[in-house]
Amino acid sequence: MNAASETALFGSARALTHREHGWLIAQLAVVLAPLLRALPLVTCAVFGVLLLWRTLLWVRRAPLPGKWVLGLIGVATLLVTLALAMRTGGNVGRDLSVALLGAFLVLKLMESNTVRSGILVTQLCCFLLLSQVLFDQPPWLAATMLATVALLLRNWLLLLHPQARTRVLPVRVLARLVVMGLPCAAVLFLLFPRLDHPLWRLPQTADAAVSGLSDRMAPGSVGQLILSDDLAFRADFAGAPPPLDTLYWRGMVLWHFDGQAWTAASTRQRPAHESVPNSASAASDASGVFDYNITLEPTRQRWLFALDRGLSIDARDGIGRSIDGEFISTPLLDQRVRYHARSQLPARNRVDGAQALDARTQQLALALPPGNPQARALAEQWADLPPTGRVSAALRLFGSAPFAYTLEPEPLRDQQIDDFLFRTRRGFCEHYASSFVFLMRAADVPARVVVGYLGGEVNAVSGDIIVRQSDAHAWAEVWLDGRGWVRVDPTAAVAPQRVERGLSAAVPASEFRSRRMEEPHWLRSVRWGLDGLVSGWNRWVLGYDRTRQARLFAWLGLDAADPRAVLWGVSALFLLAALPLLWQQRKPKPDPVQAQWQRLCDRLARHGCARGPAEGPMAYAERAAVQFPHAAQALRQAAAGYVALRYGRDDGDAQARDRRFAQWRHALAQVRLG
Repeated sequence: MNAASETALFGSARALTHREHGWLIAQLAVVLAPLLRALPLVTCAVFGVLLLWRTLLWVRRAPLPGKWVLGLIGVATLLVTLALAMRTGGNVGRDLSVALLGAFLVLKLMESNTVRSGILVTQLCCFLLLSQVLFDQPPWLAATMLATVALLLRNWLLLLHPQARTRVLPVRVLARLVVMGLPCAAVLFLLFPRLDHPLWRLPQTADAAVSGLSDRMAPGSVGQLILSDDLAFRADFAGAPPPLDTLYWRGMVLWHFDGQAWTAASTRQRPAHESVPNSASAASDASGVFDYNITLEPTRQRWLFALDRGLSIDARDGIGRSIDGEFISTPLLDQRVRYHARSQLPARNRVDGAQALDARTQQLALALPPGNPQARALAEQWADLPPTGRVSAALRLFGSAPFAYTLEPEPLRDQQIDDFLFRTRRGFCEHYASSFVFLMRAADVPARVVVGYLGGEVNAVSGDIIVRQSDAHAWAEVWLDGRGWVRVDPTAAVAPQRVERGLSAAVPASEFRSRRMEEPHWLRSVRWGLDGLVSGWNRWVLGYDRTRQARLFAWLGLDAADPRAVLWGVSALFLLAALPLLWQQRKPKPDPVQAQWQRLCDRLARHGCARGPAEGPMAYAERAAVQFPHAAQALRQAAAGYVALRYGRDDGDAQARDRRFAQWRHALAQVRLG
């Protein structure tokens, strides 16, 4: 690399001005600001202290700290990063990687004195800006990133060419770049081959806090989750959605009970051997069959949610259907995923396949730990009833006083089932689902616990169904000969309003207060509109996967598997984009001084004082001064400045010439002919 190209890339060794230092501090603050919502609080505090220190030095025009001070801070930063990594099992992860890059970028700014260092800081800001998409990709982030890129390019331009501030408008240059770049980006986005997985991924720390259901249900686990208003997923149906009280979003089946908590059976999560009907081949006119799309937020779990009896899920590779109808993903769902699903709601008296359970499943569905003698004795009283009668007896028990639905139950003692059924009798969905399944197994009725979500909020603007963590729910499934696994929700026997109208209608306002329920109608409409915007962004931009791209290619009559289609499309676009540049290179670039003088001559000509072919600038100015006496002095100054800039001696001082040019342009602006 020669000296000219190195100077073009990295700038010169010229010292930064006070104004340029301020712009570098401002651009780094703008890049770091969106990251503060995702990085740990300690990291945000470090960024704030370092930036405040650098800003105070800039305001007071104080010298920058020495290399020893910055070296000690850098070593301390590395030690803290190493300690945090060891705390998480040696995994640096996404958060620590981005935090380390940001910290060292701030330290680089602390020692930047030359234009070359300033340009390096600007380039590193571009990398730090890209790290924002590793955390989340909302639509507003695209707008803020575009504005931040414009700021970075503007500073880069002025660092390389300080004289550009007086000769060109940076806004116009950046706007031209955006107009040329956005079509190229759009075509590349549409035509570039889509992958099911990113080319690379930073691992997240093991203790990353993600709200959602887990594969273990103990008293209080679902109750704490219900208090969260975080988004779980969005669902949009191909047609009219079913009623909200039938929206049981099935997630995980829990089999094992140790007297304290219910857990999943890993042996049941292997792929099912029976064929699963595909959404494309299932009959579209089947009774109770619904097609819908789900945009699932990151859960760091492996299961996906489907409406009740999920028939199929069309998503990325690595997703299988378990023996119990769960949809399990091989990799952890640490990123937002969108998938198409098809489900069939259960119908009354509908046969669900097998007429009898196999011995292993039956043994698993009847297993109980020792203890809870009172509950066992109660279940033995129903021995003479048919299985459906035992189910009805348990539901009648829950529906009678003094059982109540509450989010603030008393803590349970060691014999949890007996303590709940015969002492406290107050709880929420997991208490009722757990005790119901225990009673059924004790009454020799195979049963299991299912965790998922119930209902949701309908967005009146977009039509999507918004399911939040506060919609978390647990229910039961019992095996009935001739019908298979049948869903039974014991919570509906205690608080039917929880199923019909949601959580806020089932508990007192003192236990659960949602700002969404108390907001005025106009604010709710605004929230729905913003949520519809986010949903559309997730659907059409983030959800543009290989399947959607294949549909686009088929609509265009192209073969998605043929790379020549992409090559020809991108080549044609870049050729069209290059034609204006080639045309501009053929045209001689006008001298800015000559261009400004010609504009003044054109103004005088429009007012009846055209310049003669051989008329000099000073003579032309004198003739124009006679015709426009009120602007005579300004015209003479404009002509004298033009002669000095156009024909005067160049002393080699570019900054002085730029100042004279700016003063002359100001003099031209003072010419008033009207």
